[in-house]
Amino acid sequence: MVAHCLLHALGATIFAGCTYYDTHVLFLTDPDDPHHHVVKQLAFERDRLGGRWKYLTIWGLTCQLVYYCLAVVNDLFGSNTFDKSKVTKLQKIRDVFFTSIALPVGMLVSIMFWGVFFVDRELVFPAILDAHYPALLNHGVHTMPLLIGLLEVALERHNYACNRLSLGLLMGFLATYLGWTLHLALVENLWVYGILRVLSWPMRVAFMGCNEKALAQVDSTKKRR
Repeated sequence: MVAHCLLHALGATIFAGCTYYDTHVLFLTDPDDPHHHVVKQLAFERDRLGGRWKYLTIWGLTCQLVYYCLAVVNDLFGSNTFDKSKVTKLQKIRDVFFTSIALPVGMLVSIMFWGVFFVDRELVFPAILDAHYPALLNHGVHTMPLLIGLLEVALERHNYACNRLSLGLLMGFLATYLGWTLHLALVENLWVYGILRVLSWPMRVAFMGCNEKALAQVDSTKKRR
């Protein structure tokens, strides 16, 4: 009981801190800094055409923040039980959101980012960002969703939503982001991630389809613990 409450509080703190830093501190610089023009250009590229919301990382970060804040509220005012007669609405919402959105999206962000990073980091996180994007923030938004999510699975027993509901919510979430990404690419000529820019259209379709198929397979094979 104490362990998962502490994990929820830790998760809420980490993701709230990352959100604040990413929103209010990242890319702030002194005009006298010799790298000032580089930082300003990075900030411009991030803020144009949808701003930070064009990145799946930010969608995933927001999902983690919402989930762990919801989990803290449930720890205080809800329930943690498998007895259907005693399950509160808070716990139902928490469990559905975690198993359908927060966990699979967190896995996708972490695995896809680090997978591409170790193949060719310039396609997802150019080396020029190292001096201006803190390593702790990078791990907070790209490593912690998977790490804390797996700890959550180990420490907290969730009532898994039925496959139809869970898969529908996940596919709806991914379709919304994919539609937004394609709008930016086709209408604004902006590919959010370098890997999508260098791939041919058949490879883009295959890349996106494989990601969604893999998540759908993971989601559909989840078992009640």
